[in-house]
This record gives sequence, C-alpha cells and structure tokens, in this order.
Amino acid sequence: MSLFHGLGKHSHHGGHVHSHSPGDTGGKTTSVFVISFLVLTAASAFQGSIAVFSGSVSLLSDSLHNVADGLTGLPLWLAFSLATKRPSLRYPYGYGKFEDLAGIFIVGLIFFSAGVSLVRSGEKFFHPQVFQHPGWVTLASLTGFLANEAVASLRIRTGRKTGSISLVADGQHARVDGFTSLTVLVGVAGSVTGHPLWDPVVGMVLGISVLFIALRMMRDVGLHLFDGIEPETLETIRKAAADSCAIRGVSRLRARWTGHSISCDFCLVLDDGVSFRDGRREGRLAEERVRKVLPFAGDVLVVIVPESEAGASPP
Repeated sequence: MSLFHGLGKHSHHGGHVHSHSPGDTGGKTTSVFVISFLVLTAASAFQGSIAVFSGSVSLLSDSLHNVADGLTGLPLWLAFSLATKRPSLRYPYGYGKFEDLAGIFIVGLIFFSAGVSLVRSGEKFFHPQVFQHPGWVTLASLTGFLANEAVASLRIRTGRKTGSISLVADGQHARVDGFTSLTVLVGVAGSVTGHPLWDPVVGMVLGISVLFIALRMMRDVGLHLFDGIEPETLETIRKAAADSCAIRGVSRLRARWTGHSISCDFCLVLDDGVSFRDGRREGRLAEERVRKVLPFAGDVLVVIVPESEAGASPP
C-alpha cells in the first residue's frame, strides 16, 4: 500500500493540517514600485520637456519608454498585493497568477512604446532636421541612464530576494533602458557635426531594441502563464529529492510557477520494506532538500511509493 506524505505550506501532523501563509513580500515590493515610479516619472518628465523644445526624436523615444517603464510598477504592485491574500474557497491555489497577468500588461506597454518610437523616428528620418540645445539633450540622456540604472538595481535585488521573475525581468529591462539612453548621445554628435539623420536612426535602433525586449518578456511571461517550467529547474528538483541512499528513484515529477513561487509534486520510490515512519522521515528530508535548492518553493507534495508499485499510478 502506498504511503502518502503531504508536505509544503500545508504540513500534516497527527491528522491535523497546519496552514502557513506565504512570506509577506508586500512591504518590500510596495516600496520598490513607489520608488521606481517616482524616479522614472521624474526622469521621463525632464527628458520629455527637453525633447519638446530641442526637437530630438531619439530623446523623445527614450522618454516615452521610461514613462512606460514607470507605469509597469502599477500592475505589478496590484498583483503583489493580491498575492499576499490567503487562498480562498474560490481560489484554493491563491492569487499568484495575477502577477503573470500583470506581466501581459507590462509587455503590452512595452510594445506600445516601441511602436510610438519607431513611428516618430520614421517621420523624422524622412524629414530630417538638426535639433537644438545639444547640451541639454546630453544632460537628459545622462539623467535617463542614471535613473534607469538605479531602478534596475533596486528591482533586480528585490526580485531575487522574493523570487519574482516579473520583477527581475522588469529590472533587467530597466538596465537595458539605461544603456540605450546613452545612445541618444549619438544623435547629439550628429546635431553638432551637421548630420541630422543620426538622431532618427538612433531612435529607430532604440525602438527595435525595445521590440526585442518585449518579445523576450512575452516568451517568459507566457511560459509562466501556461504552467510551464524551465527543464533545468525540474532537474534541480529531481537531484535534490533523490539525494539519499534509501531512495530508489523519483517519478511523476511536476512543477509550475504560480506568481513568484514554484509549486511541485513528485513520487519518491523506496524499498518495499521501508516502514511508515521511515517513509515519512524520507519525505520530510526530501522536502527540506528541495526547499534548500529552491528558495522560492511554495507547495511541495511528496508521495511515498514502494518499489513494487512504482510502475502503477498511486491511488
């Protein structure tokens, strides 16, 4: 007869289920979103005003993208707030998927900003003109770089601590934005040397790079939204779970992302003669090993199966 040992956020002890609410990441992430929004909004407002009176289309492209990047914090903040709620009868798996839905909104914003950048740059390409006030444009470019780098470091650091791939991806996106902000200086050089086409060409390059970022993010968000998992993550779980001389193998391993946590379940195949007590102990140790290699593990369900039944589906 198979021995079942349920582990994870809900651990069984003596017939009772003790629930442990997920770690509260709301306080950490709320401050990240507020700071990011204020920093990027201030930077994009400054860049936008300089772009208007200077006529630099590459700077306009950069400021529009910074606006979109600042706005991405709003849906993520809402998703993280929902994720801290306890599971309910209607949503027994919790609210983590709202974070993945927020990722779709973020990707849409980035696609929109890329489109606007390409359209404006195309118009300027066919009607080139040297923009004014290159010194101010240089200052605005450096401001965009510093603002994005500060936001990127904050988002990536917090995302890694909380296990949020959306927040890490958003931080990486902000870091790329910081370096692309510096490419506006090419347009400045063109303005100073009398090459007006340099500015719209840089704007197009920025727009295309943002487009590729959106496509990559769409792939990552889609993987999570449709319960996908990275193959290397499955292999990490398998190796950690099987790391005991008493375990004959690991089968029926499944895992998926729910927001910024990973839920997994698997069967531990043990010798037929293993007692109920020893089976429970091996299950607990397997869970501890999995949680050690996966700091963002959510629910972990371990099913103990005797070797003679390993080929059959557990009841």
